[in-house]
Amino acid sequence: MLKDIIKKSYIIQKPIRYIYSSIPDYIRYGSTFRETYNFLKQSEKWDEKKLKEYQLKELQKLIYHSYETVPYYNKLFNEVRIKPKDIQDFNDIKKIPYLTKEIIRNNLEDLISNKYDKNKLKYVTTGGSTGVPMGFYVDKLYDKPREWAFITSMWSRIGYDVNKVNRNVILRGNIPYKGVYEYKNRDLILSSFKLTEENMHVYIDLMEKFNPDFIRAYPSAIHMLCKYILNNNIKPKMKNLKAIICASENLYNFQRKEIEEAFGVRVYSFYGHSEHACIGGECENTGLYHLQSEYGYSEIINETGQDAVEEDEIGELVATGFGNYAMPFIRYRTNDMVVNTNKICNCGRHYKVIKKVEGRQQEYFLDKNGEKVIFTWADYPLWEYKDMIWAYQYIQNEPGQVILNIELKKGVEINSKDFKNIKKIFLDYYTDFDIEILLVKSIQRTKRGKFKYLVQNLNI
Repeated sequence: MLKDIIKKSYIIQKPIRYIYSSIPDYIRYGSTFRETYNFLKQSEKWDEKKLKEYQLKELQKLIYHSYETVPYYNKLFNEVRIKPKDIQDFNDIKKIPYLTKEIIRNNLEDLISNKYDKNKLKYVTTGGSTGVPMGFYVDKLYDKPREWAFITSMWSRIGYDVNKVNRNVILRGNIPYKGVYEYKNRDLILSSFKLTEENMHVYIDLMEKFNPDFIRAYPSAIHMLCKYILNNNIKPKMKNLKAIICASENLYNFQRKEIEEAFGVRVYSFYGHSEHACIGGECENTGLYHLQSEYGYSEIINETGQDAVEEDEIGELVATGFGNYAMPFIRYRTNDMVVNTNKICNCGRHYKVIKKVEGRQQEYFLDKNGEKVIFTWADYPLWEYKDMIWAYQYIQNEPGQVILNIELKKGVEINSKDFKNIKKIFLDYYTDFDIEILLVKSIQRTKRGKFKYLVQNLNI
C-alpha cells in the first residue's frame, strides 16, 4: 500500500529520489554491482592465457545450461548432433549454428530457460535498426547492476569514479517532462528531439550552469550542438567536464574531430547493444577498442563465413554473452561490422582489440550491381557547405539510387551550381550510383531520438 502511494506521488518521490541519487554507484547498485566491478578491476590485469581459460570455462558452462534448460538449444544441438561435452575449445563453438534476430522473433518462448519464471523476467526491445524491433527477456534483478558495473569499469579509464557522485548531462533519447530539459536524480536530461537552431543557446546555457563531469550523448545529437558552437565561435565554460561519452550510434571521424574541438575534451566511445552479448570501450592510451573478455566471447566473421584475421579486415561481430542465463544468446549475429586488428594494445590489458566499429550492415549503400559500399565517405560532398547546412540525410530505396535530403540553416540559400558540385563530388566517390538532392524543411529523429545520417530501406 505504502509502495503504491510513493509511486503515484511526485511530491513524495522527489526527496526520496534526491537522497537515492546522492549515493555513489558502488553503494546504490548493490552486491551484484560491487562483486562484478571488483572482479573486473582484478581481471583486467590477467594475461591472455588466463583470460582465454576464463572465457572457455564460461562458454562451456553456458552451453551446458542452454542444452539442459532451453528448449530451442536442446532441439538445435540434437539436430546438428552435438553435445555440450563436444565443446572443448573455441574452434568447437563453430559447430553451433548462428542465432539471428529472425530466429529470436520466431522462437521467443522456446529460447527462455525453464529454470526461470517468465513472469519475473523483464521484456526488453531493441531499437530495430533494420526497421523491425526485436524483443527478448532478461533477469531484471541481475542484468542492470552487472551491466552498469561493466560500463562504469570502462568509464573509470577516463575519470568516472563509482565511489563519488558523478554529474552527467544526458543528450540521448530521453523525453524531459519540461520539453527541452529536466533535472532527474543527479543528471541534467536534454531532449535530442528539440535540437533546433533556435534552442541551441538554451542547451549551452543549461549545460554551463550545471557544470557536468561528463556529457553522455548520441554522436549525431552532440555533433549538431557542436556545429552551432563552432560556427558561432562559442567557448563553453564547464570547468569540471572530463570527457564526452558517445554510444548507441556509429561515431564518425568528422564528428569526433568537431566534438573535441568544440568542448576541448576527449571523446570516448564505447560499444554495446540492448542484447548484452558483447561490450567494448576505447582504450584511454591508443583509441583501440577493447572487447571485454569477461562479458562474453566474440568472433569476427567475414563475408565468406571465416574468421576475419587480416589487418584492417572488416567482419561482422558474432557474440556469445555470458550474463543472460534466462535467455542465452549463443553465436548471435549482431549485424555490426568491425575492423579487425592484430595489434597488441600498449596499455597492458590483454583483451581482443578492434580498430573501430564500422557500423551496422544497414549503414552501407548498395550500388547498381548490388555490391555493398561503405557509407563513411558520404559526408565529403557536403564538407565545403557545412556552414550552410543544418542537417542532412541519405535515403536509399533502390540499388544504385540515392536521395539526399538537405535542411539548410535559417536564412541560407543554396543554388543549382552548388547542387551540381555536391552531386559531382558524391559521384567521384560513389561511381555506380545516381543521386537526387532535395531541400527539406526538417529531418525527423527516430522514435528513440536518434538522428540517422542514412535511412537504408534495402535489406542488406
